[in-house]
Order: sequence, then C-alpha cells, then structure tokens
Amino acid sequence: MLLTIGKSMFDAAVLSAFEIESYAVTVPGLDRPVIIRTRETDQQVFRKVFVRSEYRHDFLPAATTIIDAGANVGYSVLWFRQRFPLARIVALEPDPRNFQCLQANCGHLDNVVLLNAALWKTDTDLALQTTLNGKPMGSWSTRTVPGTPAADPATPMTRAYAMRSVMDLAGISHADLVKIDIEGAEKDVFEAADLSWLDATSVVTLEFHDRFRPGCTKAVAAALAARPHETARKGENVWFRFTR
Repeated sequence: MLLTIGKSMFDAAVLSAFEIESYAVTVPGLDRPVIIRTRETDQQVFRKVFVRSEYRHDFLPAATTIIDAGANVGYSVLWFRQRFPLARIVALEPDPRNFQCLQANCGHLDNVVLLNAALWKTDTDLALQTTLNGKPMGSWSTRTVPGTPAADPATPMTRAYAMRSVMDLAGISHADLVKIDIEGAEKDVFEAADLSWLDATSVVTLEFHDRFRPGCTKAVAAALAARPHETARKGENVWFRFTR
C-alpha cells in the first residue's frame, strides 16, 4: 500500500519494516535534492529555513559576500545560494557529524567555502559540548566551550577562528551579510578585543542564546552601542542593519 503525504508517496510496508535514517527533498530552484536526517534536528531546521522562510527579511541586502557561522547541515547556505546565486558564501560548522552532512548538501556549490570550524573571539581550539545537564541537546545545539584534550581525551575538539581570520581565509574584505547562530558563543564573539569586522559588515542576523550563556544580549548591545544601526526581529532571529 502506498501512502500519499503532501506531494510524496511512501510504501507503508517499507516504512513499517525499516528505519528511515534520512531522506531527500526536492526544493525548487536548487539543482540537487536536500538531505534531511530523521534521527537529528534537521527537520526542525529545514522547517525554519524553507517552510517559515525566517531569513527572508526587509533588511536582507543584495548580497555578494555572506558569512554563515553555525551553518549546521547547510539549509541556510542553500537558501542564501537560492536567493543570491552569484554570492560568495563562507560557512562554518564545528560539529563533525553536521559538517559531513553540510558537505553532502553544499560541497558541490561553486564559490562556497565550507570550514569545519567554529566562530570565536580568537583563533584557538575549543571543545564540543553535546549534552546539557546530562541530556543530549540535539545536533542543532552543539556548543563550543574552552577545553583541551589533556583535560578529557574523549572530548571532541574543533578549530575556532575570530571573524577577521575567517574573512582573511576566504579573501573577503567586506561582508554584506553575517548570519550567526552559534549556541551562546555570540557572547564571546562580541566581547572580542577586535570588533573591526563590524565596520566591514552591512547586515547581521543573529539568534541569541542567553538561556545557555547569560549575557549574550548584553554583549551584543555593548558592541553595537557606538555603531549606528536599525534593529528588527523575525522568528528567532534579530536583525541589525548598519546605517553608517
């Protein structure tokens, strides 16, 4: 028996007898199907990006350079590429499992740089945290925190870069759009000694995580206080458009 759900058909015998670990979705405007893992938080992220279109906003510039920090499995990268087919996009994702899926979804795209790394206040190595209070946080909530392999050899590590280093690695002197969704590390990024990248950025869209790191909103507000800007909100994202 075939089940019809939306625009798709599924064999009920296959669904009942086997576990579906991933599936592929055809998105209009993209040249390849998009991979969605069923045992992770991919479906929630896909809904946020492609169903609710949370990155569609009046502040969105006509972008030719985009930095996507916290790219997860690449849905935001694909949405930006769909909207700005000629843009140079730099995507950072520290979680190696997410990065593998990011490569599968976006590795074929021209003018897209994928970095298995985190955004931070300095260039360093960080530990990956995947649980909170002993419970798994889901693949969209992997956090980067200070740590060393010597402290716990089982702790996974990632490379981390300051924003200026990311721009230098990608050969970008100005970012039209910077998207930041880094599970509380925005506090560290906006408390960095070098915030000159903000003067070379037109628009920032940011998801705050004060529930993980109290003080995130305060750190961003302090960093932007002397930089004229407009602010707006859509969904979980706060947008900042600089008016210099």
